[in-house]
Amino acid sequence: MVQRIPKHHQQRGAVAVMTGLLLMLVLIPVAGLVLDLGHLYIVKTELQNLADASALAAGKDLDNSDAGLNKAVASGKALALKNRYNFGSTLTLQDANFRFAASPDGPWYTLAQSLGNATGRTFVEVDTRDGGNGGTAQSINTWLMRIAGDNSTSTYGWAVAGRYVNTVTPVGVCAIDPTRRTASYSYGSFTEIVEYGFRRGMSYNVFELGSLGGAASDPYQINPVNSPPNACVSSNSSTNVTAPFICVGNSAVVPTGVGQVYTNTGVSGTLEKAFNSRFNDYSGGSQCDPATAPPDINVKEYLPGSGEAPAGWQDAGSTNLPSQQSVTTDGTPQLPKYTLPFEATTNIWPSTPSTRVPTQASYAEHGVLWSYTPAVQSDGTTAVTPAEANGTSATSKMYGTGATTNYIDPANYPTTVGAGFTSQFAAPYNQASGPTFLAPAGRTGVENRRILNIVLIDCRTPPVGSGACGVMNVVGIGKFFMQKKADLSGSPKKLNVEFTGLVEPVPSSEVKLYK
Repeated sequence: MVQRIPKHHQQRGAVAVMTGLLLMLVLIPVAGLVLDLGHLYIVKTELQNLADASALAAGKDLDNSDAGLNKAVASGKALALKNRYNFGSTLTLQDANFRFAASPDGPWYTLAQSLGNATGRTFVEVDTRDGGNGGTAQSINTWLMRIAGDNSTSTYGWAVAGRYVNTVTPVGVCAIDPTRRTASYSYGSFTEIVEYGFRRGMSYNVFELGSLGGAASDPYQINPVNSPPNACVSSNSSTNVTAPFICVGNSAVVPTGVGQVYTNTGVSGTLEKAFNSRFNDYSGGSQCDPATAPPDINVKEYLPGSGEAPAGWQDAGSTNLPSQQSVTTDGTPQLPKYTLPFEATTNIWPSTPSTRVPTQASYAEHGVLWSYTPAVQSDGTTAVTPAEANGTSATSKMYGTGATTNYIDPANYPTTVGAGFTSQFAAPYNQASGPTFLAPAGRTGVENRRILNIVLIDCRTPPVGSGACGVMNVVGIGKFFMQKKADLSGSPKKLNVEFTGLVEPVPSSEVKLYK
């Protein structure tokens, strides 16, 4: 007798086959999706690594010059070719894959748009799409996704690298007292702050300070692009490279305010115009562009002698006006004799004979005083008053022991900050009108453009190396105010500035990835 199998049992095998086929139709695309998405992720990562490396390589060459822009593109292209993606493929970047800006957020400019406008463009964008930003992403063939009709997909890498160029002018000066960041001198009723030997409100000629502490070098000009431990390119200390940095007042050195720099002895007279753009002077073949290196909001020069400022706020009731622009030095290799009142030398300065202050400078030898800021007390936030500076006896006067009635005239020294200025203390510079104010003709000025943040160097040790690549140690960054136009064509050269304090902290100039 033959046993009949129920019909529904006869269909079990067919259902299993059909279920398997249905699962294959679902699982194969899913597996394809997983496999191809993994492939896409790997290629995306490879292209991103390529963009990151290319941007970092390009960013290191941006130095505010057209040559730097071209070199950055060349370096970025070369580094990109060393990377591989999609199982060994290479990607040749074009000029269109690079754009430049003054910040990591743009606005962005092509290489062609940036050439001739390189100053400040220290960030680079690398976009691996064909044609760069907005172009076509790199196509990648799919594998199992072909079953679903997708033969290819695409992706790209994008990166931004560069540096915030700090506001350090590539000019160096020997620190008067390199071992003491801050010190002070008491006059009895108040105490004056002294920073690396400099006194706030005092004027100095940078080019008469090159031999302090027995230095054998005058570290005036600093490589604005390279700093140890990176290699020194001597051509980056040339006048053509340095001038745009001096115009703008920035560089890419000593990001923390201490460390080492490459110095170049002497300074070219052709850099005079780069300094003087701050006084609305763009004549004589100046490399400065008013758009990126505008004049100061106040371009009045402060000169010594009767009939000129500072006659309005100095030396009331006397004929002993300053006879020179800045305080004098008294031979080398000793400290300037004007550093402190003579009584302070045994309390503050080292006892080594070569660094002792032999005599106190007379008032006439000090030059212009308190044009940007008054002297400041030891807390760093309280101004010395004119009455305190004048003293009540020969031993309590701040600027000499002569018979001058008033070094600073209390009746004429400003007591309020003028409109449009953000200064902490009232001074002749920050007045919006009157004999100490002069607006730049035909241009809109910018407050504090006459400030130079100058590298303070420990000159007790001579530079290691030679020429434009001598390594010297930095102790800090000093903020100095230009009292008059620079004169670098004569002898001695003159860059007359007033010390206004230390710059802390100094913005970082490290090249790094931002996006």
